Amino acid sequence: MDDSINFNDILSLSKKLESERMERDIDEVMLDEYEVDADLQCQLKEGTYHFPNVTHTKTDKQILTRVQSQFSAKVHICQTPFYFHKHDFIEILYVYQGECKQFIESLDNCLVLQEGDLFMLNQNVTHALLQEDEDAVLIKIVVPVSWISHDFIRNIEHENHLYDFFVNAKSERKEYYHYLQFQNCIGEGKLLIERIVTEYYLQQQHSEAAIQSCLQLLMIFLERKNEEYSNIRYKIAHSSLQTGKIMQYIYDHSETVTLEELSQKFSFNQSYLSRIIKGNCNMNFQDLVRKCRLEKAAILLENSKCSVEKIALMVGYQNAIPVYKGIKEKYGISPTKYRKLHSKNKIDNLSNE
Repeated sequence: MDDSINFNDILSLSKKLESERMERDIDEVMLDEYEVDADLQCQLKEGTYHFPNVTHTKTDKQILTRVQSQFSAKVHICQTPFYFHKHDFIEILYVYQGECKQFIESLDNCLVLQEGDLFMLNQNVTHALLQEDEDAVLIKIVVPVSWISHDFIRNIEHENHLYDFFVNAKSERKEYYHYLQFQNCIGEGKLLIERIVTEYYLQQQHSEAAIQSCLQLLMIFLERKNEEYSNIRYKIAHSSLQTGKIMQYIYDHSETVTLEELSQKFSFNQSYLSRIIKGNCNMNFQDLVRKCRLEKAAILLENSKCSVEKIALMVGYQNAIPVYKGIKEKYGISPTKYRKLHSKNKIDNLSNE
């Protein structure tokens, strides 16, 4: 790296720009950075959309998908929301300083990443990143799938897990996704990360070619040092992806969904679907539907002025009794008190901002 370039200045610039990005209106952020369907567009237009938090995977409710077709190498700022989401790109996370926690699929699966760790996530990995220390420095590199060409991976040993990782990123079959963790990736690896980030922000002549070359060198470096590094490989079977789609469908259609409808939609018999639901959620189909409906009812109580009776109809019940009973069982208070409590919390939060 050019001695005249101070990498700390690059990090400071990245933090400043990322903070400004996070301060944009929610509508602009969602339309610019996420996959937005018709329902989400409607909520944004009506001003009723609220960004999810990390508890929203309890029944695999709407998981946002971040989309990006351009390369980037930026600092992850501590103010970034802690929420479960997926990507349509490959992400390389490097812990430049401090530590962080990476949750995969649920809060039960937590990986603590230490300084020098490099973590690679393929597409469609449901995850949530938690940075608790403001002084930690996390670098997130987004690699569009379009960058993964034969030339990009030709120097990687074909029997290597890195080769397997990138080949599956390009595969249309998407039989599984996986993620790789390299521990104690310092020295040359750290310098290459610095060079990639610097090239991204300076945007000098042939910067894209330089970045791609640095990425290839980084992969070669990781392969060469394979025996020195403690690396952990993960693969998740296609059945897990299918299970996620089933749970998502149940949440999205919990107002009317039936086991027979699921069976036709996913081409599984009802007994097999019941076992999948029981094995993944530790509850039967009807209890899962009830849980989804109550989650939606709670969101409507927080964010609308609709009566409990109307909310009950909106979430799939014929009368308000299941909502009154369910909210009381789950939260220990009546729907009316739940609404007042969360309305007060929102006012207090706005006052503190």
